[in-house]
Amino acid sequence: MSQISENKRSILRGSFGSAAATLLARILGLFRVILEARVLGGAALATSWQLAFLIPNLFRRLFGEGALSQALIPMLSHTEAEKGLNEVRRQLALVLAVLTGLLTVITIIVSIIGFLIGNCCQVPDYVKNAMQILPLLMPYAIFICLVGVMTAVVNTRKVFFLASLNALILNIVLIGLLWAGQYISFQNNRSILLLLTVGVVVSGALQLLMLGWLLKKYGVFPIFRSAERPAKSICQELYTLTLPGMISGGASQLSFLVDRSIACWVGAYAVPALNYTERLVYLPIGIVAIALGSVLMADMSRAAANKKYDEMLDDMTLGLRYVWFFCAPLAIFMIAYREPLIRLLFMGGKFTEVNVQATASALFFYAMGIPAFCAAKVILPAFYARKKMNTPLKISLTCIVLNIPLSILLMFPLRQGGIALATVISQMLNNFLLLYTLRRENFSPDYRQIACTMIRSVSWAAAGVLPIICAPQALRQLLPNDLLLTVGGVIFFGVIYLAGSILTRAPEPREFYSSIKSRKKEC
Repeated sequence: MSQISENKRSILRGSFGSAAATLLARILGLFRVILEARVLGGAALATSWQLAFLIPNLFRRLFGEGALSQALIPMLSHTEAEKGLNEVRRQLALVLAVLTGLLTVITIIVSIIGFLIGNCCQVPDYVKNAMQILPLLMPYAIFICLVGVMTAVVNTRKVFFLASLNALILNIVLIGLLWAGQYISFQNNRSILLLLTVGVVVSGALQLLMLGWLLKKYGVFPIFRSAERPAKSICQELYTLTLPGMISGGASQLSFLVDRSIACWVGAYAVPALNYTERLVYLPIGIVAIALGSVLMADMSRAAANKKYDEMLDDMTLGLRYVWFFCAPLAIFMIAYREPLIRLLFMGGKFTEVNVQATASALFFYAMGIPAFCAAKVILPAFYARKKMNTPLKISLTCIVLNIPLSILLMFPLRQGGIALATVISQMLNNFLLLYTLRRENFSPDYRQIACTMIRSVSWAAAGVLPIICAPQALRQLLPNDLLLTVGGVIFFGVIYLAGSILTRAPEPREFYSSIKSRKKEC
């Protein structure tokens, strides 16, 4: 058996640790969403909570997990290579102080706007309820954005598992509150919204404390003294690197808000249907793409700082192969088993068969985009690690401009499914343009390896869902309820896919096993 390179093994080990922690967080997150569906339902009350929680999460995506983190990692990697770790810690202290001030101002402004809309404007009740709790919920944006940046810094020390475990805190707190909420008689809808709001803010503070401990444990806790470089120079470089991503991220979040606004026109079931669907779709994205992306971003930034561009391309090829190996089967399984899966997970309480059908319509199209959503997390580090921020910005803006009218156009025949399909088409175009740009720069991954993995994975995954596609009624008679149908489908599908991959000599199972084996030896 051929041995993979130590660099590949290191990436897979780091990804495995991050994926394991992310898997725990996503499973708890899915359980949380199941409780949300049963406690809040799939209509107005759920829409109020999801609209309110959406706003601080927009800032998390923009600052905590978006352009700032992606710009900070290569900047700090270059600083460490040139001037050492203490200078990194001084620069980090400045970045965190500036970010805290900026987020505080944003929180105050958004809270005032939310208060005015919730108390002074004529809006639907579900919007009014969302805006009234928003001022109490917004401090979470400060905590979670700082957590996102600090997590990126911890990842540069090759600490992925413990950093990813931090995400468990929010889910544990909310699961406890939602579980209790099933047995508490609330006077009105506002009471349960307030309870969930307090839980979110407390969990954000706990996450921040945990990341502070990790920074100290691994020797990267900020030093609040003047850096060698002037503060103005540091902020200017970070601003230059971050601005394109901030514009792209801001436009992306604006597009997301427009999508949800369009969904409000479709009907009361559309927004929860899209949100519950995203929770299912982002389970594999979180496990595979974010785990790979965080490891690749740190590794490729170090390679770029040392001008090891061949190593960067090797990393990217590895990442895209594993995206197809894991994400293609997940996407195909979700499409084939979407209704029993949704019914099994969410059905009950205030979540009815109407909600099942609405969510299944969105999941059919969203699941098609799982490989594309995951691939983006692997492709973008090839630009950000080399401090090339403008190209992804231009491409992202082009695709966002396409997404909004496409959502409106497809909404009429496909309702919320059309909004999901428009998002998938836009992401596929975005990836194509990014890869085309890399090819023009003579910075392309090994497409032959990627194509072999893609064809093999899609073929065996399609073979695994043949029973439910070709003989759904016979399968229903054999496995009469959703639990048996889904579990039986998972077992048959998994055996066919894994056995087929091994028989056709797919390299991924061997590589993955080798990385896990070496990880055990190190432990």
